[in-house]
Amino acid sequence: MRVVVADTFPPELDAVADASAGATFYHTSGWMSSLAGAYPRLRLRCLLAEEDGRAIAYLPYFATRRGPFESLWSLPFATYGGPAGDERATGELLAAYRRQLERRSVLEVNWVDYHNAFDPAGGEVEPALTHVVDISQGFDVVWRERFDTSRRRRARRAEEAGVVVRRATAAADVRAFFDVYRSRLERWDASSAHPEALFQSLLARGGKRVGLYLAVHDGEVVGGQFNFYHRDTVTSWYGMASTRGNELHAGVLLYATFMREACEAGFAACNLGASLGKESLIAFKRALGGDPHAYRAVTHRRRVGRLLAAARAWRRSR
Repeated sequence: MRVVVADTFPPELDAVADASAGATFYHTSGWMSSLAGAYPRLRLRCLLAEEDGRAIAYLPYFATRRGPFESLWSLPFATYGGPAGDERATGELLAAYRRQLERRSVLEVNWVDYHNAFDPAGGEVEPALTHVVDISQGFDVVWRERFDTSRRRRARRAEEAGVVVRRATAAADVRAFFDVYRSRLERWDASSAHPEALFQSLLARGGKRVGLYLAVHDGEVVGGQFNFYHRDTVTSWYGMASTRGNELHAGVLLYATFMREACEAGFAACNLGASLGKESLIAFKRALGGDPHAYRAVTHRRRVGRLLAAARAWRRSR
């Protein structure tokens, strides 16, 4: 077995991800190619473990440069990362990733360990939390036993008010979702919005792995939900409702609809995504039947990287 670095994402790695219990949608070409295209400053790299001329495991990451220094992220935006594939090789891949710090230009390497499967080995550990709904017994059970009474009531009210949820199919649908997304972020004064190009690329490239649901009322899109599908899990990546959509309880109907269809398609779990410490989001996910799942982000830094990180933290605290 040998470990090599590739500056592309070889197409055969999707098959490795499909066979790996440790992989997520974020380990697939749909995410990698979309992220690389939408963020030119992120340079895609991939550590490959090869045996008999074929990849048996890999660790994808993106490099960002600031002046003479690089930071490596597996994966950016707190999405799940780290190694995936044959377990005989994943430990060696992670060790090779950590050794990138031996390069003078690399300040830090970061990886997100969703399955809590690897030793952080002296890295700085940042805890993270998501909520996962067991949907393996079918939507009738999810609806009766997982959704709380108030959420069921709100979903019915949305239907009674004429809200209709449908699957998106075209670029115009993504644009309508993005308009809602942008308007909500403007109200929150958020500065870290993803570009429309990322959403467009995900729907265009993702195939069956990506689904966008839209909530429509009187011909107007009042909410949307981007989901990722991998192995037995559907991951709720980005959901957003307009002010009008919130008044109509469109968000709850969106969740109920895509979870019902995921159950019908045979998925066993619904990952509701990170809540970023927001108690309102955590309460919402619990009300949908989400059980907490703790995971972690691990960062290894050279001494100069630690000093720069401390300086950044000090500036933010002022």
